[in-house]
Amino acid sequence: MFATAIGGFALGFIDKSIGDQLPTLPVLGRAGTIALGAWLFNRGGSSSILRDVAIAGIAIAGYQYGKEGEVSGDIPDQVHGIAAQV
Repeated sequence: MFATAIGGFALGFIDKSIGDQLPTLPVLGRAGTIALGAWLFNRGGSSSILRDVAIAGIAIAGYQYGKEGEVSGDIPDQVHGIAAQV
């Protein structure tokens, strides 16, 4: 559990530091997008901190979606139509 808490801290730090510069995927939101990025960078399984960031990020995204019906994060300007309404 402590490792996931460290992953949550790292997720918050990433979001605070460069979150505005990151594109946000419509359904995943910002936390889910960071989680997906961490998971993709860690596909070889070599970094436990990236794994912990991915776990924390997807847990936060799932919580937000369950509570509010959406995940926080701005939808990029290039997304239009039905995808922007998700």
